[in-house]
Amino acid sequence: MKRSIQPRKKPQQARSQRTREEILEATARLLNHRPLGEVSTNHIARKTGISVGTLYKYYPNKDSILADLSLMYMRQDAELFGRIFEEHGNRGLDDLLDALVDALLRIHKENARVRGVVYQNLERLKLVTEAQSARRQIHARGTEVVPGLDPAMTWVAISAVNAAVHAMSQLPRQQQNWGFVQHIGREALGGLIESTKLQSATGKGPAA
Repeated sequence: MKRSIQPRKKPQQARSQRTREEILEATARLLNHRPLGEVSTNHIARKTGISVGTLYKYYPNKDSILADLSLMYMRQDAELFGRIFEEHGNRGLDDLLDALVDALLRIHKENARVRGVVYQNLERLKLVTEAQSARRQIHARGTEVVPGLDPAMTWVAISAVNAAVHAMSQLPRQQQNWGFVQHIGREALGGLIESTKLQSATGKGPAA
């Protein structure tokens, strides 16, 4: 991560930690309704209920807030998928697929726009390495349940579901069909898992 976007300090006390979390939550709420260019640190401070001076004690600029928000999402996603693989891995493919797709729909449907901003700015904020680390954590937990998962194809399948959720969220509410997105998710992830199992059964590794 670039030094210019690192938080000014890591809160040690519970109150300071809560203020930091409130800043990130306020930023997410704003970015779910406004483009990044229309959201300023003054907007974020007012939404949080603090002075902009207090905000600057935690973050030097808006990019540093966005970067920390991005890292928070990566950590939460890795932990969520880890729990799903652990809890549903031995319950059969259908149960695992339902849990994975439901989780993807829930986390991305609620914050579709802000997550879109996060993904679009990973490279600019020099967070690609951190994103890749989160992907590796998700993949590692997945291989405990489905040995042989191709890391690249795993991320393509998850990204396909994310893209479908984001695209659907942009439609007028009366046109949204989340059952269709759920079907896409099951097909993408189910195809990945079935393909992996077939390759394992035939002794073939992932395609080069």
